[in-house]
Amino acid sequence: MVVLDLRISYPYVDVVRGDSEGGAYQLVQFLLGLGHRQIAMLSGPVDMSTAVDRVAGYRRAMSEAGLESNEALIYLGAYSIDGGYDMMQQVLQKSLSPTAVFAGNNFIAVGAFRVLREAGLRVPDDVSLVAFDDLPITFSIDPFLTVVTQPPYDMGRRAAELLLARLSDQAAEYQDIILPTQIIVRRSSGPPRQQG
Repeated sequence: MVVLDLRISYPYVDVVRGDSEGGAYQLVQFLLGLGHRQIAMLSGPVDMSTAVDRVAGYRRAMSEAGLESNEALIYLGAYSIDGGYDMMQQVLQKSLSPTAVFAGNNFIAVGAFRVLREAGLRVPDDVSLVAFDDLPITFSIDPFLTVVTQPPYDMGRRAAELLLARLSDQAAEYQDIILPTQIIVRRSSGPPRQQG
């Protein structure tokens, strides 16, 4: 059996996954490099390894920058547009005023974007918005999102190779393969607006 994107160690399963923690870490480092210090993290369900890994990457980047991660800015919810919408509403209702929002996946980002627009906030002029995973071409968001991407073709290819190898050699050692992510910088991110 080949499993895509699981963090939990299964001794009898081959695993192929993108580097959720490393990708989140890189994206938060990118935001910190732009000058952001108040970064909201909207991630997936607490029982999903990708959500846990992405929050861990966020926390590590904040800690290494000498900043405590503000737990009031970390939200866990559904990996969906509605989940992103709900989490972003909670952030704004609490008047936390982040200068940047890191969405744990592309659907969360779409929901967060809708709330920001409804609140009269402009991306990236008022709030930078970045996401884990690229948007499908059928989604139209302007400005287009800065994202960290996983290599879906390589993940599928490696999983198929592992499956074929497993079929021919049942005794082979099980593997946990983590593939690198890549940041794509687009217009949804910029330095924080100067407070005057």
